[in-house]
Amino acid sequence: MNKIYCLIVVFIVFVNYISLAQFSGRILDSDQLPIQDVIILNLRTSGHIHSDAFGNFSDPNAKDDDQFQFSYLGYKTDTIQYDDANTEKVTVILESTYIQLNQVDVSEPLNNNLQKIDLNFNPVQNTQELLRKVPGLFIAQHAGGGKAEQMFLRGFDIDHGTDVNIMVDQLLPVNMVSHAHGQGYADLHFVIPETVQSTNFQKGSYNASKGNFATAGSIDFKLKERISQNSIIFETGKFQFNRIATLLKLINNQKSSSYIAAEYLTSDGYFESPQDFVKFNGLLKYQYQLNEKSGLKFTGTYFDTKWNASGQIPTREVESGRLGRFGAIDSNEGGQTDRKNLMLEYYYAGRAHENFKIAAFVSDYNFELYSNFTFFLNDSVNGDQIKQKEKRKILGVEATYQNNLAGLDYSFSLGNRTDLVRASELSHTKNRTDILERKAFGNLSETDFYGVVKIYWTKAKWELNVQSRFDLFNIAYEDILRLSDNKSSHSEFKASPKFNLNYNVSRDLQIYFNSGLGFHSNDTRLINQNENSNVLTQSTNLDLGMQLRPLDNLLIHMGVWYIDLEDELVYVGDEAVVESSGHTKRTGLEAGFRSQLWKYIALDIDLSYTIAKSTDGPEGANFVPLAAKWCSSGGISLLNFKQFSGGIRYRHLGDRPANEDYSLTAIGYTLLDANINYSFRNLQFGIIAENLLNAKWNEAQFTTESRLKNEAQSVEEIHFTPGIPFNIKFKIEAKF
Repeated sequence: MNKIYCLIVVFIVFVNYISLAQFSGRILDSDQLPIQDVIILNLRTSGHIHSDAFGNFSDPNAKDDDQFQFSYLGYKTDTIQYDDANTEKVTVILESTYIQLNQVDVSEPLNNNLQKIDLNFNPVQNTQELLRKVPGLFIAQHAGGGKAEQMFLRGFDIDHGTDVNIMVDQLLPVNMVSHAHGQGYADLHFVIPETVQSTNFQKGSYNASKGNFATAGSIDFKLKERISQNSIIFETGKFQFNRIATLLKLINNQKSSSYIAAEYLTSDGYFESPQDFVKFNGLLKYQYQLNEKSGLKFTGTYFDTKWNASGQIPTREVESGRLGRFGAIDSNEGGQTDRKNLMLEYYYAGRAHENFKIAAFVSDYNFELYSNFTFFLNDSVNGDQIKQKEKRKILGVEATYQNNLAGLDYSFSLGNRTDLVRASELSHTKNRTDILERKAFGNLSETDFYGVVKIYWTKAKWELNVQSRFDLFNIAYEDILRLSDNKSSHSEFKASPKFNLNYNVSRDLQIYFNSGLGFHSNDTRLINQNENSNVLTQSTNLDLGMQLRPLDNLLIHMGVWYIDLEDELVYVGDEAVVESSGHTKRTGLEAGFRSQLWKYIALDIDLSYTIAKSTDGPEGANFVPLAAKWCSSGGISLLNFKQFSGGIRYRHLGDRPANEDYSLTAIGYTLLDANINYSFRNLQFGIIAENLLNAKWNEAQFTTESRLKNEAQSVEEIHFTPGIPFNIKFKIEAKF
């Protein structure tokens, strides 16, 4: 027993010994906010470390007179010489500056570099552009502006979020499980674009912190902790578009900070039937520092919107001339939704990379949507309008501990998310007011208990990252339409390991390999028909690629990827039926570059090629509907030249199969957008032009069987929502 006690004492002494950093400190910006992931390069050894989430860093291998270079995109590089006689922690203040590509260090993950560059080169203009910050991700709006966007990425028709995990501030989930309209429904309209600090994304399923829906990728929007100036923004444009937004400081000192933001938007849209789109957003951020090492953060948001929609229209009516491109068969579509969110976080920052955080959130959400996809196919008298409605509360908590042991970074997380949905409804309706038939009506609950383990190891030019996620889902459904045996429940466990390896050939070349298992959950209503159905669908992901900086002003990336998604039964929320999605495999190539041609001129291009096939169907009838083969985006940007900034951007989405045998084609498009801004003292004036060449394009396209009121037989063909014609908006922003 004494030997055991001795070993424990020796271990504790050893841990404390190796934890004594010879060179340590904290990195802050000019607003005294910590900067994460600053590269601290030892100029003698060429080895590097990073600052943690609270700006702390330490290097136990530092030697007297070593010089350390601190660099981070968008900040001036600083150099400090280490003196081992000085045991005090250093504080490094980095001064912001125009972003320069020669600051890029390819030892950073590719997605980190791209998001930092793109946010500086191409500031976000609206909520939709938040999603377009992910290279290769395309979106489509097909229900009047208030509905969540349809997304496409890596050969997936993600619908409204089934295969991409979206979060805010690393905590608040945007995706809705078992949503009345569709699994993973992700409505991002509650985020005010001016409040977004950064868009952190990763393609594939290689981050264990991102669980459900992270098959094609994940996106996390980090909101600003504080603002340095007040601002008021006003925008106006064609189609009765008007928007006013404001960000106002309430408190701003070293002990605490707080600000509010609000947004009000109205638009009639470009359709013949006015959209009557109205949206209001509000946000409150508050941060209080308890002491030097710990503090509290609070975030509250409010969102409310309503709209009308013209829906998807049949090609046959437009080609015959009986219907204009911006007309409607049923202009009585549309809906309303609201969401309130509260987030509270306590954090403790010990020595470098020793951090503890516990955070909780609660959301209150209401949704009501009216659609008519098939017109008079099922009901030749009243039409086929449907209502999808639900009331939802989401509760969640997560605790994370991170530390460093003998150069090995590790972290553990435990968390829970619970969705409680009441009166989840699918009904056949008329004129939004009359319920003709309830097709589905019930209450459901879904709870996810999860744990996350991450281990990071760095040695010379190698970086190894091993992670695993463990999820236990408990789901239950109460079918109110049934008189007996109306309750079903199911539990399922899933382990999702990840393996990521980087080899930094030099500061200008990195080769990376990522692999991991991911998953998305299926609709809880699935167990109403079969309690033994698998609820968690697994994906297998592989990425191999490189990022290269051959010149100081040029960053190139290229890679190959593979995703295998197993067969699953899918609950179709529009019809209350269960269908098999089939086993699918997707393979692709991605490439692109960022170039700073001059201090004030930047150029960027991203290109991807994808093959998406089902393994169940015969050759020639195994295409994945709406999976794009070719897509590309890019542009040229003017960076703050004599108070002017702006750019011209393009996006290209190629032709896609609209059904399994490619007998129907979803036509692709190429669009040009432009913007120009001029700053004068505390004012900024801007002009934003969409679809500069006034191209006729279809934003959303589906293969749909429908029947019009005057037709004797149904027709299966492409139904589409037309894309916006040439549009121009004017913007003025005042800062004070």
